[in-house]
Amino acid sequence: MNKKVVAKKSVNYKNIIFWGVIGLITLAFIVTVIVRFIGSRTVNNYDSIDHVIGEQIFDQKEETYIVYLYSTDSTYEEAVKAMDDVIFNYVTFQKRNSDDADVYKLYAADLANPENAKVVVFESETNMLVTDTFSSLKVSDKSIPVIIVIKNDSVISYDITENDISDYLQTIIEENK
Repeated sequence: MNKKVVAKKSVNYKNIIFWGVIGLITLAFIVTVIVRFIGSRTVNNYDSIDHVIGEQIFDQKEETYIVYLYSTDSTYEEAVKAMDDVIFNYVTFQKRNSDDADVYKLYAADLANPENAKVVVFESETNMLVTDTFSSLKVSDKSIPVIIVIKNDSVISYDITENDISDYLQTIIEENK
């Protein structure tokens, strides 16, 4: 009377739940690592910067932000190229520290764009940078590139020379490391 005992395998729901949770945690970890990696990449071209056109310059959700006014026109190529490292370094830092309120978001406005070109004034040394409307914003063609700092939809400061722009952005980086 030797009966073979056949053991019936029963489904253990605790095991299924345990390994399911482990799988979800692993998946969440992998997604987090990928997102952090993508977010921490170094910015090395203007396509990686959020651009604004026309009235958007004064209409962003942040209370305080920076707009870099530059031109892709070949006339300004040398001056813009001189600023590349400074701008890309700041935008990379800003993306890595986006939660810090003292690190202002930088937007770019290409003055070669027909809508933005309306603010460029030729044959003049005069800039009308402290304003609160796009229609009254005036940038001398001799001043390009320039950064403007906007707070509550109004320009509160600006920097025109390469050294001033570099110093301003570097100061923000140094104060928030």
